[in-house]
Amino acid sequence: MKALRKIVFICSALFISSWALAQQEIQSTTSEPHKNLRADKIEILLVKEIENLGDTAKHHHHHDPHKSSFRIVHLKFVLTSNDPTITGNKTILMRIIDPMGHDIYDIGSGGGLFMLNKKETPYTYKYTGNFDGKSMNVDFLYKHTSKFKKGIHIIEFYVDGKKIGEEHFLIQ
Repeated sequence: MKALRKIVFICSALFISSWALAQQEIQSTTSEPHKNLRADKIEILLVKEIENLGDTAKHHHHHDPHKSSFRIVHLKFVLTSNDPTITGNKTILMRIIDPMGHDIYDIGSGGGLFMLNKKETPYTYKYTGNFDGKSMNVDFLYKHTSKFKKGIHIIEFYVDGKKIGEEHFLIQ
């Protein structure tokens, strides 16, 4: 029993220290918040598989005990503004960061690069929609090329290189 407690303690310490390192790396790359736009009412749904949803990339991976059975993340939120004069098409970038602090992105799956604090930074997926100056419902459905790792993931949303929101989810 003592050995089991010791193993659990060591695993917990390793997880916390890797999480802290990931947070330091992430904090060094995040920008200041957008002055006028924000993501409200963020909802996250993790899905193992959806029938008849084609792969965004055709990759086959062996079983990894550090990865979950989840491959799809479905996110919904409302883009709101405190300035009603901001209207027109808005491109929202979603950035998912895994528990080790690595960006999840694949150009073939809709990812790419954008400028964040004068540095090219990967984003996971983007969405463009017409914003009326009040609110806009945003709906992301991203299918990961493999499976999400176990641990705490961070999701950030950007418009014009400025952060409009952030949310976290845990996969056990």
